[in-house]
Amino acid sequence: MDRKKAKLTAKIILPADAWYDEKRKNADKANRSAKYWGFPVRLRNSGIYRGKGVPEKYNKIFFNSEKHPEKAVYREDHGILNHPIGPSANSLIGQGTKAHAKGSITDVPGVLVGHAEDKSGRTGCTVILYPEGAVPGVDVRGGYPGTEQTDAIKPGTATDLIQGVLLTGGSNFGLAATAGVVNWLAEHGYGTPTGVGPLPTVPAAVIFDLYYAKGSRRPDAQLGYKAAKAAKAGYVAQGSVGAGAGATVGKIYGTPMKGGVGTASWQIPGGPIVASIVVVNALGDIWDNDHIIAGALEPDGKFVNQTRAILEGIPPMLSSIRSRSTTIAVIATTAKLDKAEAGRIATLAHDGMARAISPVHIQGDGDTIFCIATGTDTSGLIGNAAVTAVGTVAAVVLEQAIVRGVKAAQAEIKHQQSTK
Repeated sequence: MDRKKAKLTAKIILPADAWYDEKRKNADKANRSAKYWGFPVRLRNSGIYRGKGVPEKYNKIFFNSEKHPEKAVYREDHGILNHPIGPSANSLIGQGTKAHAKGSITDVPGVLVGHAEDKSGRTGCTVILYPEGAVPGVDVRGGYPGTEQTDAIKPGTATDLIQGVLLTGGSNFGLAATAGVVNWLAEHGYGTPTGVGPLPTVPAAVIFDLYYAKGSRRPDAQLGYKAAKAAKAGYVAQGSVGAGAGATVGKIYGTPMKGGVGTASWQIPGGPIVASIVVVNALGDIWDNDHIIAGALEPDGKFVNQTRAILEGIPPMLSSIRSRSTTIAVIATTAKLDKAEAGRIATLAHDGMARAISPVHIQGDGDTIFCIATGTDTSGLIGNAAVTAVGTVAAVVLEQAIVRGVKAAQAEIKHQQSTK
């Protein structure tokens, strides 16, 4: 084929949207279109890194198709970069499954939730109480956790029941809020009986919100006590409340967006209730089915898609401050479980976190999930069958809670902007 005919063939086969994307400088999509159709791409200002978004080289792309041979035009490259990057869009594994629209962790009878924030509104804590005592479990997946009493509730220890869990901002400083929750419970007679009064057990986990909450008073015993005092059944506030007040998402590249607290529940027909509450403070982006709903932003306000950026070899922008994050959650269920089974439920629930957040469980995250089992279910679902059923549902309700928490936080921001 002569040169003139080759050029004509290229013009016929090249999809029109690739030229349109080039004109609009939609660098990411134009680059993918070029790779798919086999057209070479020349990058300008290669390697310049400006500290936000993605490197400059992905902002200026143009095609050099005139010299391209016909066989490359017809090349069928169906590699991973030609498909949506992020959590699976397969609805058969839980994606798109909606928990009850008005469901919350307090749908588990006896579970109480309380929020408290610093007066700045940029940090706080959230307490989940089951004063009568629930069987605990925990699974820590992140590489930078901040927790308290997680070893005390693992199988083989003497702690059989706990009275609550604290989720708090303030990073390691925020663990001081646990004392306030313990004091409130003890004052009201809840805890393991001892010769000198009840001894409550309240494990805790923190998020790193110090960057967002800079200048705010860190959660302490007083704030923890306030959250415990506010704990109640019924409606649970979501968004930028409690431990989610200082939560943000999308911090490997670009500009982060607001995260927050979310909750969801599901009752297995004829079986136990399974519910979750989560503080979404992820380094990764938040995905709802096959699209990002919150995450790192480029200067023009578009999503970076951090998973794709890593796959394409863009160096992560992990500073000493922004590289610490964490998503923490509690699964509550009426199922009858022992500590080993409750721990396995927490492990399985991480699947929901992985479906809604990408990347997740990396070195800068301290991702931690607790499970509390009240044992009030009378369906007879026990043992391995209970672990399989409850664990699967736990992943779904946690995934949904993550999405709901971020959407609630973004809705608050839009409302504030509209009322200015």
